[in-house]
Amino acid sequence: MPYPKTAVGSTFVPGPQLSGSRSRATGFARTDPATWASVGVMSERRIVITGASRGIGLEMARILIGQGHAVYGAVRNPDGATDLQAAGPAGILKLDLADRDSIDSFSGALAQQTDAIDVLVNNAGITSNDLGANRRECNPWQIDPDLVLQETNINALSPMLITRGVIGLLEAGDNPVVMNTSSQLGSMVVGAAMPFDVAYNVSKAAVNMITVMSASTNKNVCFVALHPGWVKTDMGTDAAELEVPEAAGAIVDSLLGLTIADTGRFIRWDGTDHPW
Repeated sequence: MPYPKTAVGSTFVPGPQLSGSRSRATGFARTDPATWASVGVMSERRIVITGASRGIGLEMARILIGQGHAVYGAVRNPDGATDLQAAGPAGILKLDLADRDSIDSFSGALAQQTDAIDVLVNNAGITSNDLGANRRECNPWQIDPDLVLQETNINALSPMLITRGVIGLLEAGDNPVVMNTSSQLGSMVVGAAMPFDVAYNVSKAAVNMITVMSASTNKNVCFVALHPGWVKTDMGTDAAELEVPEAAGAIVDSLLGLTIADTGRFIRWDGTDHPW
């Protein structure tokens, strides 16, 4: 059963777009289902978001739920995900990206709640700070190699395994999309200029490669890599350029406009192409 819904505020979110378009905010309130229905975007999509208890993942869940979609949030501690519970998701499932058994259990638990999903957003991830290091002191000459392995496992391999575990549900869905959260730091062009956390950069470069290889080996699902922008989250810090609602709204706008024609792309939060 869905968690009880509560009001999620009057923040404005981007409006609907057709495939290939890159529209910005229309000014429709996320809590006005009648408005969204009137413009033809209330066809309910079944959407899984990992890392949905805070930051961008939580805000995306709020927006999508407000638009009438069925959102399943994946979090490490479902009981503690009170903000997500208040948003009224279709379900909250336990998922720890550092635990292979948890990943295996997640796909089975999801299959018990729905026979298909239309979107998977692999949003959860970490930086070297989360592993006890100072990411500003983690260039190739400084970093503990175990950090590179741990971070790549959590940020790249775990999303790959999550996707592998739910691929049957995706292929049973309508216009299925996998959005893998990457970063500009995974770009060879941009990352070379910011080499302070080699583990994070390597892990996001791996996300990009996994995304394009998934796109080339499965033609039934759209796979895209996403640079979400520099956002004021725990990871991005208060020095970042984008507020969470702004970034999340733009990402949702871009996400809902994706089709199989977009597979293999690396995009920014606003749907424009990011350099590899």
